[in-house]
Amino acid sequence: MLSTEETSLTSNNTQTSDSSSHHIPDHEGGIHFNPPLYRQRYMFTLDIIQRDPSLHSLLDIGCGTCQLLTIGKYRNPHIQLVAAIDIIRYQLDEGCFRLKPLPVEYMIFRRDTPLHTYVLHGDATKICNCFQHFDVVTLIEVIEHLYLNDLENLVKHVFGYICPRMVIITTPNADFNILFTTMICGQYRHADHKFEFTRHEFNIWSQKIAHTYGYLVEFNGVGEAPSNEKHRNIGTCTQIAIFYRQNNTIKTILTSNEFYQRLSYCNKHELISFIDYPYGINKSIDIQEQIRYILNMYRLMAEDKARHGDDNHDALPLTIDCQTLINHPRLIEFNITEDNLKQILENIGYKMLDNHQIILSEDPLTDKHEDYHSDDYNQNSMNNQNEIVKTNQQYNQNEECWD
Repeated sequence: MLSTEETSLTSNNTQTSDSSSHHIPDHEGGIHFNPPLYRQRYMFTLDIIQRDPSLHSLLDIGCGTCQLLTIGKYRNPHIQLVAAIDIIRYQLDEGCFRLKPLPVEYMIFRRDTPLHTYVLHGDATKICNCFQHFDVVTLIEVIEHLYLNDLENLVKHVFGYICPRMVIITTPNADFNILFTTMICGQYRHADHKFEFTRHEFNIWSQKIAHTYGYLVEFNGVGEAPSNEKHRNIGTCTQIAIFYRQNNTIKTILTSNEFYQRLSYCNKHELISFIDYPYGINKSIDIQEQIRYILNMYRLMAEDKARHGDDNHDALPLTIDCQTLINHPRLIEFNITEDNLKQILENIGYKMLDNHQIILSEDPLTDKHEDYHSDDYNQNSMNNQNEIVKTNQQYNQNEECWD
């Protein structure tokens, strides 16, 4: 339940023109989280979904630039149908770029099961029958961006019409705000926030939904407060409610074909992109090409983190321990020794130091290892990888942390 003050602020029924994926660097509030808070939210959400392998489909409302799906597209193989919807078109265009498979992924499969992803432009507060029978709905930092009437409509749409088996909602914890040394947007963490729940208000609001629509709800959170007596009762920076539908006697699996047919008759949502991920087991790729591919993925991630000061990747050169590579799930079956690995690394242009560290990159801004390629895909793969690194450099300048 919203407080009187919050109700007065949210009583306008004009929908906000901004979305849930707002990005504020954590240093603005004097609070630092490691990993960054946005990543903690996404990883927590994916871990919850992983617990139930019977879940088949996921709807991410207020998806923004599709970061949840980008992180999760190679996790949770039981999720085989995904829809992402947002009202901000330019963010969806960025999201489609993030989600697109690289050419190399058609040669070395990263999924053992299919994954059909739909990116939609539309307003999820409007009732639509397209989304019925989705198993999971996620609302990651969404509800605080809606006026009260729109929030009520969204709740009715999700819990009354879609009726998913699981709903995961994250939102700022207003009790935590006393820790921020500056609040550049006034009383809220972002200028577009219409309210921010205290833990008590969020509990009452969630319990009312659970009672009305036949769900059980449990509470959790990410972004721990400092471990001292003064702050022990303020909770986490982000509070999370996980709703479980009580009546699960009928389980209907929504297929990609059926969902596509629904969209073809729908005039409320625009299909921006459809992505069908490559999947299967490719046994023809030898160990050398497996290692080349894995190191290239590690390199891209490490370079991205180094650019933004994430995960203590400030020192050059960027490296990875050889045991991390030897114990990679794709390589365990080969029983590689360090001597074997050293020879392979030399063959593909990488170097192992005396301390068993493998150099991924000398300088993230200039170093260019040879990307995984075949004769047919060489030029396309190189161009695509360079474009990914360049574009991610722009995107991550705006990544959220404690919003």
